[in-house]
Amino acid sequence: MNRSDKQTGIHIEPYSLLKDIILNFWVIILAALIGLMSVSIWNGSMFTPVYTSSATLVVNMGNSASYSYTTLSSSSETAKVFTEVFKQPTMKKYAASHLGMDNFSGTVSAQLLADTNIFTLSVTANSPEIAYRELCAILEIYPQISDFVLGDTVVEIMRAPTVPLSPSNHISNANRKLAVIGAAAVVFLLIVILSVNRGTVKDEQVFKEQIDARLFGSISHETPHMPFKDRLKRRKTSLLITNAFSSFRFTENYHKIATKLEYLHRNKDTKIILLTSLAENEGKSTTSANIALALAKRKNKVALLDMDFKKPALHKIFDMQEEDTQDLALLMSGQISLASYRLNTYKDTTLDLALNKKSYNNYTDWLYTGKFTKVISELRSFSRYDYVIIDTPPLSVAADVVQLA
Repeated sequence: MNRSDKQTGIHIEPYSLLKDIILNFWVIILAALIGLMSVSIWNGSMFTPVYTSSATLVVNMGNSASYSYTTLSSSSETAKVFTEVFKQPTMKKYAASHLGMDNFSGTVSAQLLADTNIFTLSVTANSPEIAYRELCAILEIYPQISDFVLGDTVVEIMRAPTVPLSPSNHISNANRKLAVIGAAAVVFLLIVILSVNRGTVKDEQVFKEQIDARLFGSISHETPHMPFKDRLKRRKTSLLITNAFSSFRFTENYHKIATKLEYLHRNKDTKIILLTSLAENEGKSTTSANIALALAKRKNKVALLDMDFKKPALHKIFDMQEEDTQDLALLMSGQISLASYRLNTYKDTTLDLALNKKSYNNYTDWLYTGKFTKVISELRSFSRYDYVIIDTPPLSVAADVVQLA
């Protein structure tokens, strides 16, 4: 398959995406905490508090309060004028003089309630006391100015000013939540983007599009069933299809592969099957064991050879006792013959095991002296077995796998 023939684009595999999110969920939590701490640090070190004291006023035409709503239009227009009058520098100058101050340090603002003659007058300053005093001064001296501007107009205080107890520019809980959610959302989005764009094979569709090889079968993810005590002790358990707790999907995947191997055996006389992987801990030995078991369950006579002499694992997967096994290395090194070598039958199956309990560093000598070839030739011609499954080291660990193949 040429590179130009491979399809490109975004492909989302739900299980892989969900797994990445769960595995990196702690990063999302950490980002949320960082967002919260950032807001707190800014609020504590860089934040300059200001305080606002407010009063609510109502504007009436004439001296009767009965005009509050009957003459709403006129009073509302007058209230608009007052919102500008209270913000004028002259008002601030008179208020500062009333307080015996050189200047008015606060900021005056007025906000008219829509379609009414009611407005809110506020003073914002660096301290709550100054904000309150300056607002009270404006309310005390405003008649001196308003009489010259609007004449017969009454401004009444509906809600008197109070000393502010907290800063008016503090970060609200809503904004804190926004910062926390925003930080978590950004990291969540990054995890999704990295997961979707990571160049790994996530399902069969991606394999067919990007890998220049034949897809023989795929195995669904399986979580080993372990008692609570074993989980606490971090014991490892094997994922075998003979386990009563293995899922139907997991078991059925291996039976599908066994069916394909039987088809190859009938049409191409395929008897010797070698399995390897690129790296360690990818499930190669577990796959070898389960394929052998699946073939044995279909009434085939199967021999499983552990030729991962660097790091043998099949004896652990099948939980074979040391006294029950002879190392395969004895046969490969020529110390004993195939006729005298004792393969161990696994429980009540037609699967025979040839395993190793320890590693051997000199196994390459057996490859190049022809001993390995001799054993495989004898097994191929040995009518006792329908299939011989060979478990080998990973390619990244031992390049000799190519020679084995």
